[in-house]
Amino acid sequence: MNSSSEVVSESSRDVLLNKIEKVTEIPLMLLSLFMIPLLIGPFVWGMSDGEEATFFLIDIVIWVLFAVDMIVKVVISTNRVDYLKSHWLELIAVVIPWFRPLRVVRLIAFAVKGYKGITRAGKPDFLLVYAVGLVMIASTLVTTFEQGHSTPLESYTESLWWSLVTITTVGYGDMVPASQIGRIVAVFLMLGGIGIFGAITANLASLFSTSEDPNTKLIEELAKEIKDLKSEIKNTATT
Repeated sequence: MNSSSEVVSESSRDVLLNKIEKVTEIPLMLLSLFMIPLLIGPFVWGMSDGEEATFFLIDIVIWVLFAVDMIVKVVISTNRVDYLKSHWLELIAVVIPWFRPLRVVRLIAFAVKGYKGITRAGKPDFLLVYAVGLVMIASTLVTTFEQGHSTPLESYTESLWWSLVTITTVGYGDMVPASQIGRIVAVFLMLGGIGIFGAITANLASLFSTSEDPNTKLIEELAKEIKDLKSEIKNTATT
């Protein structure tokens, strides 16, 4: 009796763990992408002490969220050692020390996790991840390569605004990259925006075209009833 109750308990914990992982998958991937400017900026940008402190504070908040997520999932899992082995990247991201040189290792861990999820193309909910990833990478690259060109895009906040405007193909034209690499990034960002919004349009069209028509369902049910009625009449006639 105890053994069967333990099996039921373990099964329910596995179900709960799977539900939590599905719910947190996209948010954790987005947080992984947000880490890109937070970890690169202090190394290569000319930032004030206040900006560095803000970046570090946001970095700590994201780290805490990952740590809480990891602890909750490990506690719920039925085999904690196996869970940690299969989620070693997340474990590295949580336990890595706060020394600045070693934070690059965290960036690699986050990048691999994000890449593993982003390669699952075709899911509508991943379009948001693609868009955020493009914006984060583009704004980080542009801010990096615009340093020393005396343009507003030397500031990350301005580059982030520019990336959002560019990926949506709005293109106000109030800021433009001065470096060649910045312009190349802009081209990829525009093409990516066209692709993402094209995919969104295609998914919406597919959703509307495959939506179930109540009249069609009613006709199918009537056809099934007529078929069953014919079968009954045939059986009655043969008997």
